[in-house]
Amino acid sequence: MSFIKYLFRTLFVLYIISLFFFSLYSFKSFPVNLSTRFLGIEADKIAHFIMFFPFPFSAWFAFSSIIKKITKKHAYLLLFFTGIAVASTTELLQSFIPTRDSDWLDLMANYTAIFLGTLLVMVIDKYARNVWPGRL
Repeated sequence: MSFIKYLFRTLFVLYIISLFFFSLYSFKSFPVNLSTRFLGIEADKIAHFIMFFPFPFSAWFAFSSIIKKITKKHAYLLLFFTGIAVASTTELLQSFIPTRDSDWLDLMANYTAIFLGTLLVMVIDKYARNVWPGRL
């Protein structure tokens, strides 16, 4: 396996660890107020979107060859549903932590980020295969 694949897989593992840390750690002692609004959207929902948007990209760069080999035509669906599973797991685990709140709107922000990220991965991958066939 090439150095680049090792690098992307290592970065993916670090991303997943930090995703679970920031999703499950209690930040009550920090003076951060995520209940403020930006463009009418709670900062908390924006934070959820930002945390989950990179998931499809990092998973695709780390495991695209394996995903394509396993699923053939449905690689993007596997990518999407894996992201949905990770997002659902973090929200479910938050419900068991007394200092954290599980919210369905947080889950919707996570799902929206996963959906848009997967859609963008699909577009970029199709474009790259047409422009640079066999090079990426």
